[in-house]
Amino acid sequence: MDEAARLPDSGRVGGRPVRPSEASLACRLRDNRRYVRTKGTSVPTTPAASDHHAEIPVMVVAGPPGAGKSTAMRTLRQELPGLLHFGVRVFFERQMELGSSLGQRAKVFNESKIWHPDELIFEGIAHWLEEGLSTATLIVLEGFPRNRSQALALDSVLGEYGLRVNRTVHLDVPDDIAAARITNREVCLTCDTIVADAIPLPGTACARCGQELVRRPDDDELSFRRRLTRQRQTRDELLAHYETLGVLVEIDGTRAPAEVAQALLLAVPAAPIAASRDA
Repeated sequence: MDEAARLPDSGRVGGRPVRPSEASLACRLRDNRRYVRTKGTSVPTTPAASDHHAEIPVMVVAGPPGAGKSTAMRTLRQELPGLLHFGVRVFFERQMELGSSLGQRAKVFNESKIWHPDELIFEGIAHWLEEGLSTATLIVLEGFPRNRSQALALDSVLGEYGLRVNRTVHLDVPDDIAAARITNREVCLTCDTIVADAIPLPGTACARCGQELVRRPDDDELSFRRRLTRQRQTRDELLAHYETLGVLVEIDGTRAPAEVAQALLLAVPAAPIAASRDA
């Protein structure tokens, strides 16, 4: 359960409840970033002052589980070598492998199949930006933010670096198609390759890297339905936020993976300017 869902409203603005993840979270994150910077060796102390940062476009890739986000992102990483990519699961699994403090704190949530708290995720995003921003030519957040409160907090965090979301792509997929994709797939935990309609044979090797293919623990029917329900509950408010900003693009996620990947490539903003739906 994320922080916005667990904590009570802390006040109201214009008659609308304001939760800690939206109001006070950004302040706590600034403290976290100051801590991260003091531990680094080559991180600028005032990232928002960098002209280079302001020139880096930021894209959010949204959609339900099974929409094809990870598959399409693989093509983007191949075509755009300067891409700085953030996915909650991938980032924290990497931190756990490294044995970092972020990884140790994330482990309990991974093991319990509970979504990471907002504050931990945003601390991870700050760490990720500090590490990779200096060489990035494009920033992509995959599957995050998931709701409007997180989107507003992300706007604040990016603003600290002179950045903003320039494009949000929503991969639209009906529930039945998403369910079929999730429950019939295997993945490689080494290179994140996804095999659709996989036959679950023990020891089956990934064609890309040769490592074993497995079923993700949260790809069972019950876990998927829980994730999908939660995503659907907050989807409209999230997309409305980005539509208001004029950066939302919709892509039909039921098309062939190569077509979806190509559409995503075409949606990548070439410069940090607001995108239109017909771009």
